[in-house]
Amino acid sequence: MDNVDRLSAKDIRDYTGLELAFIGDAIWELEIRKYYLQFGYNIPTLNKHVKSKVNAKYQSLIYKQIIEDLDEEFKVIGKRAKNSNIKTFPKTCTVMEYKEATALEAIVGAMYLLNKEEEIKKIINIVIKGE
Repeated sequence: MDNVDRLSAKDIRDYTGLELAFIGDAIWELEIRKYYLQFGYNIPTLNKHVKSKVNAKYQSLIYKQIIEDLDEEFKVIGKRAKNSNIKTFPKTCTVMEYKEATALEAIVGAMYLLNKEEEIKKIINIVIKGE
């Protein structure tokens, strides 16, 4: 576990936007999975619900909803990630949607590394209320 502690001790500004998005993607999916798990759905239904929230189109919508209410630090992280040099894009969304989804994931990743679990929960609550 010492390696994990060293990871979070690194200054958040030392991570690239894409590195933060890398960890944020995992945290986002985990939190969405945890939310839906409580309902006792079967696996195909769980997958359907999770896929509806863990995709670039949906994450782009959430990013647009939250960006103005974030602390400046997280706005900067989101902007940095959004402007990252992303080389490939899926066909299921626009380039801008993908960039905004990447920004959301970077924000979630930064929140996770900074131990801001309550902030992540606030974002997940936006998802839940939107259903």
